[in-house]
Amino acid sequence: MSSVLAKASRVKPEIRLAQAVSQFEAELSSDQRATLHTYGNVPPDPRDVMRLTAEINRCATGKRGSGGCFGTRMTNFLYAVQQFATIGDVMIGGSQNLIACGVWSLVRISLLSIVNFSSYLEKLSSILMIAGRSAPRYQTIGSLYARSKNLQSHLAEYFIVVVGLCHKLFRFTQKSTFGQFVSSLSDSELKTYQSDLDLWANSIKEEVIFLVAQKIEEEAQENTGFRALWSKGSKSASLEQKMKKRLRVLDFCSTYDYETPWKQSRKVGNATLFNRTADYKDWKDQVDSCTLLYTGKLGSGKSVLLANIVDDLNLYVQSKDSAVAYFFCRYDIPESLNAGTIIGSLVRQLLRPITDLEMVPGFLDDTTSAPDFERLFSLLRCNLPSTYKAYFILDGLDECDYEERKKLILQLRQLQSEFTILLSVSFRLEPDNALKISSEEFTTPRCISIPEDNPDIEDFIYKELENCVESKKLVIGNPTLILEIRDALLHGSQGMFLWVALQIISLCAMKTDDAIRQALVDLPKDLSETFARILARSEAAGQPYQRRILELVTVAQRPLQVDELREALSVVPGNSTWNPATLLNDIYSTLACCGCLVIVDEEELTVRLVHHSVKQFLLTGFNTSTSIAFVTAEAHRTMRDIIITYLNYGIFETQLSTMVVPQIMTGSAPSKIIRSTLDSSGSVRNLALKLLRSKRAPNYDVGHTLAEASKLFDSRPVDEFHFYSYAKSYW
Repeated sequence: MSSVLAKASRVKPEIRLAQAVSQFEAELSSDQRATLHTYGNVPPDPRDVMRLTAEINRCATGKRGSGGCFGTRMTNFLYAVQQFATIGDVMIGGSQNLIACGVWSLVRISLLSIVNFSSYLEKLSSILMIAGRSAPRYQTIGSLYARSKNLQSHLAEYFIVVVGLCHKLFRFTQKSTFGQFVSSLSDSELKTYQSDLDLWANSIKEEVIFLVAQKIEEEAQENTGFRALWSKGSKSASLEQKMKKRLRVLDFCSTYDYETPWKQSRKVGNATLFNRTADYKDWKDQVDSCTLLYTGKLGSGKSVLLANIVDDLNLYVQSKDSAVAYFFCRYDIPESLNAGTIIGSLVRQLLRPITDLEMVPGFLDDTTSAPDFERLFSLLRCNLPSTYKAYFILDGLDECDYEERKKLILQLRQLQSEFTILLSVSFRLEPDNALKISSEEFTTPRCISIPEDNPDIEDFIYKELENCVESKKLVIGNPTLILEIRDALLHGSQGMFLWVALQIISLCAMKTDDAIRQALVDLPKDLSETFARILARSEAAGQPYQRRILELVTVAQRPLQVDELREALSVVPGNSTWNPATLLNDIYSTLACCGCLVIVDEEELTVRLVHHSVKQFLLTGFNTSTSIAFVTAEAHRTMRDIIITYLNYGIFETQLSTMVVPQIMTGSAPSKIIRSTLDSSGSVRNLALKLLRSKRAPNYDVGHTLAEASKLFDSRPVDEFHFYSYAKSYW
């Protein structure tokens, strides 16, 4: 970190960023320079991010048998790069704008060049996914940019690291095969770049927080003198006001995070079924509003199919007067099952690429009340040209209740009557849904039923088994056994990807060829039997926690973060005394008691059920064969008791520190005293080793080390209690 800060102090970061871009450009071929200038003269918009991730996914699928969805992993990071280029265009202009757009172009070139190197692409996508968690993607950053030299400097430093990483990747791809072997990209090198990105991302975050607080204070004090001084003859002030007004309009439409559910579905895998049907190709080319309906049984891969369609359409649509919007309903996010949320998100996505939003008269006079359909409709009329065409992908319509579904379909029909909107919808094919959802309710419908002999199933089995064998998750003695596994899975799948995925995970846990063969003979017949077996087999890994985890994950109002669930599980209902020793040391090993039915999202670090059918199984059991079944009221009671107890902890009251640093000589300190000052989280590792090694030096004063441990772990502020925000919000 010190070397990074030392370099940053020598030359202005804006100059060093320009130098980094220039040095990279100098090493490009003439064709690559032409590509750079093509993409570097026009600032990218959000559609360019989606096109790039889709292109990386497509290239990776072609080059790599497993077809990893690596582009999707990079989405958040790429949005940060795109946003920086947009700021350069709006707030900077001139040569600085070319530099900002140049960063986007160089990132694009380097990522598409590394696609051919699958092992490095996987590492890189993981690093950029992690960097994406903290990447500077703040909606307010554009309006704050001109106010702060520090913010400008920190952003430049961040993108100097980005350009440096991309330059390193590009150089690697230009070497001969032998040269690549000799100078392979090491994990330590890549992690150094990740560390530097985190450093500057945190600096940017702190500056943004400070600037936002400063603006709020100014507005609260009605500092008209300052605003007059800032606004007088200031182009930056005018642009800032314009950006703020646009953001207010977009936020009025929706603030729902529609991207994450799509990313989670897309990263599950690839699908090609849609491209094998004439109906899809014909629907895609229509010039008038129409609807394409996909139906399928439970676990047949509808969400993954529609997530892949989003990728395909983003590569297909090139016109600025066309857009691709999407929404994936989530059973575990009640807000996503509301018609107003879905329509508001659609309108926001359609307006998002437009920089100069026209206002409905009086619109900004009231942006505090909930948006009604007519006002959203008026916004679209004011801003979309008559030639505008949009694709809207809507997954999981059957998750909405009857009234919301009826309202949503009616509003979509109204939009399709006014604008050219090509709608694609998926819903589950079940007797009760057939009664509640009729294709005739939609505009010019055509219906595709996902077949049980879906050709994608065979590809999925092949690629998953290949991955498991290569990664040594699946170890077999007789190589011909892999063909027996393939055939048994294909025969028993009945068109259900989820069933196949869960069987493969179970088979990977088998220790002998004989055990695998016995499992193949007695494969569960359906999903309910599969779920019951998984829970019965996994219960021993954490029997006291299994039911509680399933209850909390099932009824949470939004997916819980790993650390939130860890704290919630430590609560003993009725005992309002906070005891850090009750915190789980390893939440991941505890979650193993639920087998593969509970998963942790690699990017969001949220805990959720592997599929909505698991919730059905737990609550309505087609669950007669398991004792873990519970009713919704019981699960809500468990959550309620935990929240009430948690919020009554005395630690959430204002307290003054009375700590006095003691002098404790190592030789005389009982182990239990040392242990009593330490929390049990993974962060204590270094302190624990420091204390352990100090035992070999009897005259070493461990008092300061113990005080350091106490400050870090015993006196945490409220915002470091992870479950507190959820408990306060949903109590």
